Amino acid sequence: METRDQYKQDRTLKITLGIIIVLLLLSLVGMFVFMNRSGNLSDEKELLQADKQQLETDNQRVIAERDASQEEAAEYKREKERLQADHEQKVREMGARINHFRSRAAEVAELKEQIEEFKQMQVDYELLQEQHDGLVEEHEVLRGKFAVLSEQHELLQDSISGARDMKVYNVRHLTKWDRWLWADRYNVNRARRVDQTTITMELDGTPFTQQGERVVYLNMVNPYGEVMYPSQEEFTITETGEPVPYTQKREVDFTGESLPLEFTIDHPERLEAGTYLIEVYLDGSLLRSSMVEFE
Repeated sequence: METRDQYKQDRTLKITLGIIIVLLLLSLVGMFVFMNRSGNLSDEKELLQADKQQLETDNQRVIAERDASQEEAAEYKREKERLQADHEQKVREMGARINHFRSRAAEVAELKEQIEEFKQMQVDYELLQEQHDGLVEEHEVLRGKFAVLSEQHELLQDSISGARDMKVYNVRHLTKWDRWLWADRYNVNRARRVDQTTITMELDGTPFTQQGERVVYLNMVNPYGEVMYPSQEEFTITETGEPVPYTQKREVDFTGESLPLEFTIDHPERLEAGTYLIEVYLDGSLLRSSMVEFE
């Protein structure tokens, strides 16, 4: 009994030892597997970390590319908007040019009508030019006739004007030397001996001369250009409008007949040698002038 029990105990012990040995072997195998697995995990971890870093790098690159893509997309959008605005501007410009061309086409049509009118006007102008040339020739002929008639008219007016004017003829001067002891002497030519100057003349007109009262003015001018023995009154020279005094005057009534006139000028003081001027005016118009030389 004891042997069987001991055998059972030994067998149980052997089984237990076997089980322990198996467990130990399994533990060793498990440890080996664990250790091997741990090494593989470390490698996988490093690989995963490397992958993670690569993924982060790729992510940053992707983010940068995304940002660049977004910026490029925004740039494309702005470019699209600019191109669209340019296209719209070109469309408007094209529309304006089309409208301008339409208006120009209308202007061209109007110009064509004006050209046709101008051609007709040119034909009319040529006809008018021919008529004008004819009228110019007639005008030149009439102008020549008018010039001839004008000359004849002026000559006629001059002749009538000359015929109406009065004339002075036979103006003579006589100098006198008044001597006490002997007879008076005349036609004295020494200035210091001239005591008196007598001027005679004839006043006459034509059948066209107006009759009536007229005034004859006589001026004796010394060598210095001064009127001798000037009157207080003055008369106006018709040609110049200058008022001048006179030496003597005579009022006459012209009836169409010749009038003899005589002026006597006394010289209370001695005359100076030189040229003296005798002027005869009728109503302010100079009719005749003569000179007297005294030594």
